[in-house]
Amino acid sequence: MRERLSWVQTTEELEALFPEWSALWRQDGHATPFQAPEWLVPWWHCFGGDLRTVCICDDNALIGLLPFYVYREPHKGERQLLPLGVGTSDYLDGVFSPRCDIEFIQKAADFMCRDDGWDTLYLSQLRPGSKLLQALQFSARKVEGQSCSRMPAVTVPELPQKLRRNAMYYRNRAQRAGHLEFVIGDASTWAEIFAALIRLQGERWGDRGENGVFADERMIRWHREALPLLERAGLLRLCALRLNGEIIAVSYSLIDAPGHSDRTQYIYLPAFSTAYADLRPGTILTAMAIEHAAREGVQTIDMLRGDEDYKKLWHTEPVPTFGLVGRREQEQQAGEIAA
Repeated sequence: MRERLSWVQTTEELEALFPEWSALWRQDGHATPFQAPEWLVPWWHCFGGDLRTVCICDDNALIGLLPFYVYREPHKGERQLLPLGVGTSDYLDGVFSPRCDIEFIQKAADFMCRDDGWDTLYLSQLRPGSKLLQALQFSARKVEGQSCSRMPAVTVPELPQKLRRNAMYYRNRAQRAGHLEFVIGDASTWAEIFAALIRLQGERWGDRGENGVFADERMIRWHREALPLLERAGLLRLCALRLNGEIIAVSYSLIDAPGHSDRTQYIYLPAFSTAYADLRPGTILTAMAIEHAAREGVQTIDMLRGDEDYKKLWHTEPVPTFGLVGRREQEQQAGEIAA
């Protein structure tokens, strides 16, 4: 195998890489939708800085990608080497074909880190089986990340007894209040459902006197660009609950491509109407979304980061993640990372 490393350092180069990146992502059995170009290229358009992405090629074929950039921290001026998607993605990593081994990834990381213009490498939300974690664990300090919460994807009759009773009770109550409908957004409806998500999130956080996730206009622009790309790629499950035609709950979820081992649906951002809180629309929608996922062959539901109480009600189990921290010392030889 003749390995070649190259830079991607402009937005135009990143956009041109999209088809090869997408094909590589589908070869990587460990990658989540958070590593797909449909997620990260729109993210870059809204949050990008100094791009430092590295391609690993075997002759002319892309077999690995380290999607990184440099962010200058505004208060201390520290130049942070970070993965694309940081802060808004629950899992971070590179993307690698099965034939891209740890040695190649180590060489690519060294190639990336030999370049100047950064002070500290920060990596977070790496899963235990990450090749990138294995490649860098001896050259950077390993730290614990935020745990995510997972559960099996099951139909409502298979839920634990108390949870099953609650789900059915509130569904029956809502049905007595009018016509209840579970829908999944498609090319013609995602914009309406996303607008409802923004509204419901705003209501919830506004009642607390706080700003929600969409207070930053860049978040709205990012998702508006990403959603149609994710939908066309089959990676989006934008679920909504309608009561008499009104959207009263939304679950913004991503899903692994068919054929992925331990195919998972990731519940990224849920919201429900506070005006209908007594009907527990969030519980109803989550139960219906999990049931739909189970019926289309999903094995696992991942409720991602955070220790919200509702996740405990669903009998989720914590899954650890890890991070790496390394500092580029000026007196070191190029290519070395100090813990």
